[in-house]
Amino acid sequence: MRGALIGYGTIATGHAIGYGNTEGIDVSAVVDPTPARTEAARNAGLRAYATYAEMIDHEAPDFIDICTPPDSHASYIELGLRDGLHVLCEKPVLMPHEGGYDRVLEQIAASAGLFYPCHNYKFAPILTEMERIVRSPGFGDVLSARFRTLRQGHAVGVPEWNPHWRRDPVIAGGGILRDHGPHSVYLATHLTGRTPLAVSCLMGSMRHDGHTGTEDTAKLMIRCDGDVQIELDVTWSAGYRNSYYSIIGSGGWVTVENDDVQYSLNGRPHRTVLPSNFDDPRHSDWFAAMFADFLIKTRHPEQAAALLAETLTTSLVIDAAYASAADDGRWVDLTSARDLLVGAGR
Repeated sequence: MRGALIGYGTIATGHAIGYGNTEGIDVSAVVDPTPARTEAARNAGLRAYATYAEMIDHEAPDFIDICTPPDSHASYIELGLRDGLHVLCEKPVLMPHEGGYDRVLEQIAASAGLFYPCHNYKFAPILTEMERIVRSPGFGDVLSARFRTLRQGHAVGVPEWNPHWRRDPVIAGGGILRDHGPHSVYLATHLTGRTPLAVSCLMGSMRHDGHTGTEDTAKLMIRCDGDVQIELDVTWSAGYRNSYYSIIGSGGWVTVENDDVQYSLNGRPHRTVLPSNFDDPRHSDWFAAMFADFLIKTRHPEQAAALLAETLTTSLVIDAAYASAADDGRWVDLTSARDLLVGAGR
C-alpha cells in the first residue's frame, strides 16, 4: 500500500520511521509548504511537494497521513476523502467548526476510504500491558481511573515554521487540553470500556511563560456509565516530567508510572519495569504497531464504526471540557453527544 505524509515536522518523521518498520506499506511522498521541510524530506529520500494538488498530480497514493497542525486537518481530510483515499490523521483528529461535526461525518460516510485516527498511545507496549491486566478475569469491573500527565512546557515544533504553534489558539484550537488532552481521553475510554456521560473541567495558565492565549493546565472529571468516574490531569507547567496511569477494579488494580508497572490480581501483587518511551516525541515503535493495525482495518471496514465513535467521543469530551471551564467547572451533560454518536453509526 502506497502513502503520502501531509506535513513533515517532528511527528511526521516519527511516522516515517514507523512506516519503514511496517511490512506492506511504502510511504515515499510528502506534502509541506515550507521549503526547508520539503528539502528535509528530500534529504531523507522522499519525494516532496508544496501542495496536495501537486502531489496528487504526480503520485497515486492509497492513503494520506495528516501530520499538520490542527487548523488544517479538516481541509486535508476533505481532500483525501473526496479522492477516495484512506485517511489517517494525527490528534486532535476532529476539530469543531461552524455546524459542529456534521460536515466531516457526512464526508466520512460518503467516502470509499477508511478514516483512521492516529491514537498512538493505545499501542505503547507498556499501556498494552496495562490493557492486558485490566482485561484479565481477576481484575473485575472497572470502578475508577486516574491519569496524570506532567510536562515542563509545550512541545516545540520545527524551527523553520512557527515552533510555538501549540500556544496559538488560531492554529491549535486551544492549549494543552486540545493538544495532549485527546491522548488521555481516548486512552481512558479505551482501557476502561466506559462511555462518558458528563464532564467537569477547570483550567488555567500557571507557567507564566508569555504564552497567555491558551491554557497550560487542565483538570477533568468525567462521569461514565456504570457509575465510573475518570479523573484526568494534564499540565505544561510542571517542574519535572511524569506520566501516570491508574485503574482500579473490583478485583484488582494497576498503575503505570513512567517505566514502572505495579498491579494486583487475585490478591497477589506484581511489579515489573518496561521501557515506556513516553519521553520520545516521535514514538516510532508505537507507530509501527499502529500502522499494522491500520492495515488490518483496511481489510475489515466493518471495524471503522468503532474507530469513528472513539474519535468523535474524544472530541466531544474535549469540547464539553472547554464549555465547562468557561462556566467555572459546571457539569456539562453529553446527552446530545450520545445522539450524535448514534447518528454516526455507533
